Amino acid sequence: MYIKHNCWKWQTATGTFFVKKYDEIVIEKKVKNIHQKLTAIGFPYHIPIVNNNDGVVIQKWHEGRSARFDQKEERLAAVDCLQALHETKKSIDWQLEPLPRQQLQRKWRARFDRFLINEKELSYYLDKDYTTIVNSTHKGLRKMSKAPVQAVESTLLHGDVVHHNFLKTDKGILLIDFDLAILGSPIDEMILWLHRALPNVDYDLSLLLKEHPYTAICIPQLSYIYYPNELLREWLYILQLDAKEREPFLDYLIPFTKKALKHWPRLIKQIEHYT
Repeated sequence: MYIKHNCWKWQTATGTFFVKKYDEIVIEKKVKNIHQKLTAIGFPYHIPIVNNNDGVVIQKWHEGRSARFDQKEERLAAVDCLQALHETKKSIDWQLEPLPRQQLQRKWRARFDRFLINEKELSYYLDKDYTTIVNSTHKGLRKMSKAPVQAVESTLLHGDVVHHNFLKTDKGILLIDFDLAILGSPIDEMILWLHRALPNVDYDLSLLLKEHPYTAICIPQLSYIYYPNELLREWLYILQLDAKEREPFLDYLIPFTKKALKHWPRLIKQIEHYT
């Protein structure tokens, strides 16, 4: 059964499987290598690969749904998964593996450049909010450039901590889709997770920092929260859609943006409280 681009649900006499076909052999090899190493140490939050065929990854099918970051229990479980993943560096020397390196500030500056280049089209939808987002981003990049980078040992990062990559199953939450996995600082990944989770808790940063001990590693780099990453990412995504696809997405994105900007002053005060 076709699921989405390059992904299928495959039912056989011996069971049901998830099948993903890879066009890029480098990514396929990376994903297989990661899963093999995680399986070797008994990592409990992933789904082992069950094949050696070139070009595809096959895993046992797990019934489930995407995690909900508006639910405390599922937020805590998601952070448990990420903490455990990051701590695999105690058993696996990921720095010896052929993994791309995290370049968060460079990536975010490039994202902002694309936002500026597309000012005319984005301003059509955002109006005055475009300038508000630009000013917030400038401030965020200045704050980030002044923040001391913490000397933390690099480890395996999942690379895409969106809620649908945390699969809620009857066995708990499992991490899926390691296509964007990279080597980098666990602080960077947890900062990205905070960005993803904040809209689900009305941008209450203090709540997220208090409810799970592991999020405290972010405190030295909380200035990274000034950068409105989710707004930039979502508005740049809409540029990839045709006119027919944009209309329903705007029904979600415009209220999402208004809510974010409404809560932004309070969020800034919370960042300043910790820094």
